[in-house]
Amino acid sequence: MQLEWFGTGPFFGLLGTPEILAAGRRINIAGVRQQTLVAMLSLYAGNTVGASWLIEGVWGGRPPATADAQLRICVSRLRRQLAEAGIPGLISTDSHGYRLAVPRDRVDAHRFTDLLATSRKAEAEGDCVEAVRLLRTALGLWRGPAAGGLTSPLVRAAAERLDEERMGTFEHCFGLELRLGRHHQILPELMAHANESPFRERLQFQLITALYRSGRQVDALRAYREIRRKFAEEIGIEPSQFLRTLERKILAQSPELNSRTYVQDTMIPA
Repeated sequence: MQLEWFGTGPFFGLLGTPEILAAGRRINIAGVRQQTLVAMLSLYAGNTVGASWLIEGVWGGRPPATADAQLRICVSRLRRQLAEAGIPGLISTDSHGYRLAVPRDRVDAHRFTDLLATSRKAEAEGDCVEAVRLLRTALGLWRGPAAGGLTSPLVRAAAERLDEERMGTFEHCFGLELRLGRHHQILPELMAHANESPFRERLQFQLITALYRSGRQVDALRAYREIRRKFAEEIGIEPSQFLRTLERKILAQSPELNSRTYVQDTMIPA
């Protein structure tokens, strides 16, 4: 999915390959070092990032003796690119390091987490429809794995947290949509995610429930048995009690399975 454009100001993308948009156009960030620098500054947008921390991010634990000078060159190149794109003055320098002077909502990773917080507030107020809309907006920011293509340990640690938060957001969103009775609408997407992540039991729980509610009891049981087979063959354990109980309820055609609050009330802990 393409990065959604918000307004006319510059936008920094981390939810996929690092990128910068200005005036609706992408600025080419050439080279892994430059991309890592953009990622590091974007992660801490609005705050000063120490030169030593940037060096650690760009070169890891083995920086060259000339790392300070090379970092200054990288920053200079980035500044020049931004100026040529019509957005000068975004990177400031002080005695402590460098700062990307853009608001949080001009970095997709921060916009993502802010939308999640707003969604939680809507849900707490009982507005599940608005909560889902906000979650879908947040998920629509993603273009691929966070900071795709970068290997810096510091960037990867942040990226892995974001990737996990993305999957947790999908699970929470699916749970709310099941509560809203949207099992038919989300079933294809649920199947795709469940196939990609067979050991995420929340997803499997939601998929089986959605299949059952869609009148596909045989497919729901088949999905459970496939999950059980994968658990046994690949990691040598049984699925959780939550999934085993779900199978028993499907076999009994328990009316509880059609309760819109059932998925939320019995949700497998994240």
